[in-house]
Amino acid sequence: MKRTVLIFLLVAFTLSMAAQQATPPKSQINKAVKTEYRLPVEKQNVFVNDVNYSTRSYAFAPNEAIIGNTWYDFQSNASLNNRFYRYEDGRMAAVYTMGFEAAVFPDRGTGYNFYDGVEWDPSATTRIETVKTGWPSYSPFGSDGEIILSHNFPTNLVYNIRETTGIGDWTENAYLGSTGPPALAWPRMIASGPDMLGIHLLANSYEAYQGMTTAVVYSYSPDGGDTWTVENVLLDGMGPDDYLDLGADEYVFAYPRGNTLAFLMASAWHDLFIMKSTDNGDTWEKIIVWEHPYPFFDWNTTIADTFFCVDNSANIAIDASGKCHVVFGINRVMHLEVGTTYNLFPYVDGIGYWNEDMDPFSNDHDALAPPQYGYANSEMIEDYNYIGWMQDVDGDGVITLTDDIYFYRQLGPSTMPTITVDEQDRVFVIFASTTETYVNEPYNYKHLWARAYANESWGEFMDLTNAIAHIFDECIFPVLAHTSDDFIHYIYQSDITPGTGVDDDHAYQENQIYYGQLAKSELIGITELGQKNNNLSVDQSYPNPCRDFANVRIGLEKAGTVKIEVTNAIGQKLTKTDKGYLQAGSHTMKIDVRSLDAGLYFYTVINGSNRLTKSFIVE
Repeated sequence: MKRTVLIFLLVAFTLSMAAQQATPPKSQINKAVKTEYRLPVEKQNVFVNDVNYSTRSYAFAPNEAIIGNTWYDFQSNASLNNRFYRYEDGRMAAVYTMGFEAAVFPDRGTGYNFYDGVEWDPSATTRIETVKTGWPSYSPFGSDGEIILSHNFPTNLVYNIRETTGIGDWTENAYLGSTGPPALAWPRMIASGPDMLGIHLLANSYEAYQGMTTAVVYSYSPDGGDTWTVENVLLDGMGPDDYLDLGADEYVFAYPRGNTLAFLMASAWHDLFIMKSTDNGDTWEKIIVWEHPYPFFDWNTTIADTFFCVDNSANIAIDASGKCHVVFGINRVMHLEVGTTYNLFPYVDGIGYWNEDMDPFSNDHDALAPPQYGYANSEMIEDYNYIGWMQDVDGDGVITLTDDIYFYRQLGPSTMPTITVDEQDRVFVIFASTTETYVNEPYNYKHLWARAYANESWGEFMDLTNAIAHIFDECIFPVLAHTSDDFIHYIYQSDITPGTGVDDDHAYQENQIYYGQLAKSELIGITELGQKNNNLSVDQSYPNPCRDFANVRIGLEKAGTVKIEVTNAIGQKLTKTDKGYLQAGSHTMKIDVRSLDAGLYFYTVINGSNRLTKSFIVE
């Protein structure tokens, strides 16, 4: 197995904060592979010997915590949301599909963890449901309770409620509805209203329904599930007059803002569109974001030349004024013969952005073409509606990947975007992106990358998972909390091999569910060579890597005391040196590293209440 050399850790850290617009070679961008459209099914491998019991590291970066474990490693067929909630008082709750008994997972269900404002609970070892479930959604419920909805495939939905968040027993109920499809699966759910008892849910019909191959139906209960005033309806604009098929996991709810609700429908094979309500779900408006070039796409009749498309992953947030913000992955496909086999261009890359102040994208074949690819009809503009891509970590102007690239179903190199908007209308986005220099034969690992929009511009990129704890990790399925404070908060899944055991890409192995937080100041106002925090600025240490001493240059706008603190990769404090009272201006000081083993370390410069942290490597 190829291993990334240590020096790339330095390059990754120092360059991950600089947006490098580069692409893979044209030979890779134009490479097409035949693949099969997969109708989602409840499939698990049954190879009893196909399990990797290798010891998994439990290390984590200083800003992270491991909050769950699972051997069942498939969190979504496409888009993912409503798995992580942060309350205004700082409490948090996270859910995920969890299972330990590979390979058929009879114990599969919802893994749950709760943060009480001080610490996370221990990782879950059993599901909260009484039956095998998957695909949970989480929401606050009532005055101080919580609700979790999942599916008991392939028949009905299961929702669990308790009156006090983080405490007490769950009360379990089933939902199918008195009318509608005979089965429901792959649900999404939010609660709304002043009492948080209004339950809104979406689910897939699993089988043909009302003239559609599969349909997405909407239900609503005004009283916490006691009664359902809307049961399994096809909303206007989502029926057989509009689409032949709306598939599993193609829909994501935004968390509500008052009476404003919205969900997003995203796929490579139909329009990208929002359904929005400003009256708590009484009426819905359809908003087209991207018009598909082949309306009523039908696998049995439609022949489609190459077109750029949504890669099936997308997310949506509502800002304080009620405006919707959307992020989505980009890819390219073609369908040259009838049947469910099609051609995918797995190296075509990008994250798109749209909000309600923007014009929708047209149905031109090249409307979503990444701008650097040179297509004349591309409607993508860098740092406007094209806001994410693979990063040039080693700075050579080319994205250098292995000869093969792993793609999750039909998800692109940069994919699984998640978005939140704070009360100052600052936009924060995290996405999983194939990352050069981090290699597990035969594929590059995916890392999590973050970016923010503030002060009327998009800032620099930051690799959230470049700590030494994740040097051999595949980091996927990120979910941002919809609220924030001075930090953004997120969860994600990680293991040591690209791909999933569920899709037979590799042996089943242990996965971690991580919680992470990042100071907003790390994304807003980052400069290429250093960081500035009020009175203090700090440049990258040199030489890097170092052996005896690391030199650190700092700047003070006003005189003050300075201390330097050194920690290792798991957050243990090693040294703290008082540099005394320094005059305003530039100062260079040394960090003695002669007693440190080879590896990655962090240094924090402290000036009063100002703290700035950067990394360095000891050879």
